[in-house]
Parts: sequence; C-alpha cells; structure tokens
Amino acid sequence: MKIALIHYTYLPVVGGVEIVMAEHARLFTEHGHQVTVICDQGASDDPRIPVELLPDAADAGELARALEPRLANMDVVMIHNIATMPFHITLTEALWNLAKRLTSVRFVAWVHDLVACNPDYALPSIEEWPWSSLARAHDRYRYVAVSELRRRQFAELTGGKATVIPNGVDPARLLGLTESITELAQAYDLLGREIVLLHPTRLLKRKNVELGLRVTAALKSAGRTCAYLITGAPDAQNPASQAYAEYLHGLCVELDLEDDALFLQADVPIPDRDLASLFVLADALFFPSRQEGFGLPILEAALHRLPVFCAAIEPLTTLLSQGVTFFPLDAEPAQIALTVAARLGTTEAWQARHQIRRHYAWQAVYANYLAPLLAEFETVVPA
Repeated sequence: MKIALIHYTYLPVVGGVEIVMAEHARLFTEHGHQVTVICDQGASDDPRIPVELLPDAADAGELARALEPRLANMDVVMIHNIATMPFHITLTEALWNLAKRLTSVRFVAWVHDLVACNPDYALPSIEEWPWSSLARAHDRYRYVAVSELRRRQFAELTGGKATVIPNGVDPARLLGLTESITELAQAYDLLGREIVLLHPTRLLKRKNVELGLRVTAALKSAGRTCAYLITGAPDAQNPASQAYAEYLHGLCVELDLEDDALFLQADVPIPDRDLASLFVLADALFFPSRQEGFGLPILEAALHRLPVFCAAIEPLTTLLSQGVTFFPLDAEPAQIALTVAARLGTTEAWQARHQIRRHYAWQAVYANYLAPLLAEFETVVPA
C-alpha cells in the first residue's frame, strides 16, 4: 500500500511523536509498503522513506489544493496529532476538507494528545471554525488513540470511537546491544522468546552443557519459547573437546534444538562488548558445571542483575548469598526446567520485560495492531 505519514515535524527533530512516526515508517517499509513522510521540518537518512516538506500556503484552501495531488495517489493517509492539536490549524482544516473530497483514500487520525482536554493550552475559541474541528470527530477519519486514557477522553469529548494502538519501544536499541548481537537476536527472535538462558563457557565435558540442552528441551516441551546461548568453542588443541562438541551438536539435532541452542563462538573469542550485550539480552545465567575452580560468570551475571541457576557444587555455593538458585547435579532436566520457569515467573523484572516483549516491542505492536489495521483497509471499500 502507499502510505503517507503527516505531522508538523519529523526526525532529526526529537520528540515522542517523531520517534513513533519513524518507527511506523520503518515497520511499514520493512513489510513491503511504500511510505512517504510529509511535514514542515524533517529529513530522512533512509533512502526508502522520502520526506516531503509541506508547501507554503496563504490559507487552508491553497494548502489543500497543493496537497491534493500528493494525497490522491495514496491508499492511506495517517495524520499524527494534527486533528486534535492546534499547532498548524491551516493544515488541520486543509486535511479535514481533503478527507471529504478524496473518498478513495483512507484517513487515519492518530490521537497522541487532545488540546480540548488540556487546560494548559488556550485556544482562540473552541466554538469557532476551524478551531472547533479539534473537538469534533470527522466522519471519514479512522481515529487511533495511543492509550485507553486518550481513547476515553476522545469519546467523551467528541462522541466518536477510537481504537487503541500503543506506542512501542525498540529493545535492542534501548538495551544498547551491539550490532552483531542485535543481528543474532533478530535472526532467532530472541527478544520474542519467553526465556533466554546464557551459558558462558568453553566446550569441555566438565561444563555439563548437555544438561543445559536437556533443560531447554524440557522447557520447550512445557510450552515455553526459549533459547540457550553457549558462548564457548571447543579447544582446538584438545581432541576430547572436539569430540564433546560433536556430541553436543548431535544431541541438539536429537532434541530438535537447532534453532534454540546456539553455539556462538567459532574460531575467535566473543568480544567483551558482545559478551556484555549477551548478559543484557539474557533472562538468566544457566551454569550447570560438574567442576569449577571459581565460577566468575556468576558474579558477572549478578552485576547485570540476572537471576542465576547453577549446580550446587563448591565453590559455586560459596560465592553469593542472594539471587542464585541451586540445583543438584542429579536432578531431572524436567524438574530443573520447572524450577527455572517458576523462579523467573516470580521475578518482577522478568515479568515486566516479558510483558514489554509481548506487547510493546515494535515488532509486537506491528503484528498485533498495525498489520491488522492495514489488513482492514485492504478489505473494506471506502465510503
């Protein structure tokens, strides 16, 4: 579909609405739609998303005539805040009139804010045109509110209906993930999984990686979407390590974990910045070693505020008194999986992260809200 996004400003002007619009533009483009941004001030660093500046006009009629050829070729025109805020009343009036004329184009009015519900703003007269349009529902606008509060305020003000589509966040950017770990997360949908376990280790038999694989398989069998990230590679100078790596890869195939158990290190160590990103990305440290001289990853995980699940062996049992859940080495993988899921389920930070991943990550917002909105326009004949 051809989609126009219209607002007063666009990036690099910094603001909440500008960031939301930029994410919408990126998501629509990545899903095959053609996006054009129209604004008073802004620019694009993405060649796929052109930015066109609003023309100068003496009044709403002149502005509508200038915009009409651009918007007539669009399938959908999404206007952000312009229908309910007073910062470019000429543009508000021009779009109001164009929506009446361009009956083959769908108009979506995004309600981030409502001037008529905000006493901080003083309008010339909310009773006079065109200011009165800021408190009215256009019969050809499909209104979208960014929260239940804004939906309710809009309904009480205008008597009109609005659908709630929340704003979102980009977890990879906010978490500061490196480029390579961001690519890994996207390739395997790690930010969309319920549980991501991190195991920083070399591939040595005493590290007991097979137990991590079996626990991951048990979590999958219990209906959890999970991933098990193993950072280490086999020791090139150690034939036993090579044989162990081959055994683990065979076990992955046997347990159907090819896309769930990821051996991240190839021939060179993972850089410190990438390793730090893995600690930020993960939900918990899983450390099932049969033998350890110290257990440094447990301290590293704690500094990253990660819950730790580790074998009940010395010296691991002596390192920390908080934030660690121990399990006996002879425990059944299914029982350990149950412990991991139950423990994480009581952790408020994990619950909040999981809620964000499911509902507020931009990919989730697109799948749950934006794609159905566009699908609705594809099937409904405009009035």
